[in-house]
Amino acid sequence: MKTSTQIFGEIENVLARVRRLHGEAAANESVRGYNHRLTVAEEKENERRRNRSDQIRIEIASANAEAARLRKAYAKAVESERAPQPAGPSPALQDLYKRRDDGHKRLQGIRVERSQIALAAAEGDAKAEELLAKCCEDQASAETELQNLTLAIEQAEARDAEMHRELADSDADEKYRAGLAAADDLVAWSAKFDNLLDYVAAHFAKLPDLQKRLAKSGADINTDLTNRLFNAAARDRAAKQAGLHRIFSIDATGDATPLGEAFRSILRAAVRRPKPKGEAA
Repeated sequence: MKTSTQIFGEIENVLARVRRLHGEAAANESVRGYNHRLTVAEEKENERRRNRSDQIRIEIASANAEAARLRKAYAKAVESERAPQPAGPSPALQDLYKRRDDGHKRLQGIRVERSQIALAAAEGDAKAEELLAKCCEDQASAETELQNLTLAIEQAEARDAEMHRELADSDADEKYRAGLAAADDLVAWSAKFDNLLDYVAAHFAKLPDLQKRLAKSGADINTDLTNRLFNAAARDRAAKQAGLHRIFSIDATGDATPLGEAFRSILRAAVRRPKPKGEAA
């Protein structure tokens, strides 16, 4: 049986496949002719894209069904792993069980032996009578020993049950304390996360003023290039570069580019020297 960790890894792989398929579906949207009729080549390309889109929809449905099955298996695996394992009998109780089983076998042997010599003893065979008396004595001793063992086992089982209850209570208390400690760590982490988000929000609030400063600088600005920097997609790429697509709703199939690197390369191309006044265009 697979562990919950193994199943969780399979779920992650399936979801990554779904994200890739959604990205491929977006890339296979039909070509549209806004200002012209589609060419024959474009029509053929649209037909190919429609066929692939149909396949992608089927693959996504199949992957989602697989993910649902894996989630159920994951829940069962977690439940099974968290379920307390039944405690076995203590060594002392196991020894009593063994002695009881041996006593039953011994008593059965005495009964068999007694049945074999009972007729001869009844008919006056002196040796048989002596053996029969010995069998009766041994049988009585074995039955008494088994009765004593039964009482001892009852007491030992009660003692084991009490010991298991104490151990279970101690284990539950220890796990509870560990859970509280882990929860405190998570609370501290979340508070720090809020502080970092406040810092990011305050830092992002500076962007509009910086954009205005650039626009009012008097330089010739290629807005087609700057618009590529100032949209959400650029920030999503930067967030993915930092691994934040695992936290926020960011397309994991997209490119990952640090924002500083993108700003440096594009702004250097976007900011151009304006034509001096009076110079021919």
